[in-house]
Parts: sequence; C-alpha cells; structure tokens
Amino acid sequence: MDLMRIIALGVVLSSGLAVAGEKHDRFVYIDTQNRTAHAGMGSTRNSADFVQYIVCQVIANASGISGSCAARAAAGTYVTCQTTNQYMLEVIKSISDSSFVGFKWDENGGCTEVFVNHGSSYVPKL
Repeated sequence: MDLMRIIALGVVLSSGLAVAGEKHDRFVYIDTQNRTAHAGMGSTRNSADFVQYIVCQVIANASGISGSCAARAAAGTYVTCQTTNQYMLEVIKSISDSSFVGFKWDENGGCTEVFVNHGSSYVPKL
C-alpha cells in the first residue's frame, strides 16, 4: 500500500501540474478619435506580426529633457506624442519590458497623459 502511494505521488509530481493566474495579451490598440493608444510591452513584442510596436523614450541634452511615446498597430496606424512634463517623464522612466503602457495626445501631438501599469497578469517578453 505504501508503495502505491509513493507511485501515485510520483505520477502527480511528474505530471506537470500547472497553476496559472490571470493573463492578458494586450496588443497595440489605437483610437484616433479619442486620441489614445495602449499595449502590453510583452504581448506586442511576442506578437506574430512584424508591424506593431509601442515605445516611449526619454532624451536629455544640454537644453533639457524631453520624452515621447509612439505606437503602430498591426493595421499600420501610427501615432506619437511628445512631452517635457516632469510627471510624465517619471512615468516613462518607470516602464519595463512587461509593463502595460498607454498614452493620450492633443491635436498638436503633445502628450496629455502617459500611464503605466505593472502587474503579474501582463505577459512578459519572451
């Protein structure tokens, strides 16, 4: 009887039990009417197409510091915004390769909002 329990335990442990949490594939979404774009960094990087991306950057030079965000959807729609707002620059600097990133822009291409979410449900870059 003890041998049967050991065998059963061995089968259970070697069966590859997987306990999964909530996961979100967040590919690039662009809404030009409401001037908003967002995506999961990992989902976008892991996508099957070679078109979509989302990127934010911070640039510093002798004149100061600025930042920008850009996104291209799988259908080819491209949007971008620029900012010198210190709060938005701090948010951009917090982005990681598994973040959920989004931004909004005004009619002149200025960023009006940059947001970043960090969480276990966002797919990491493979």
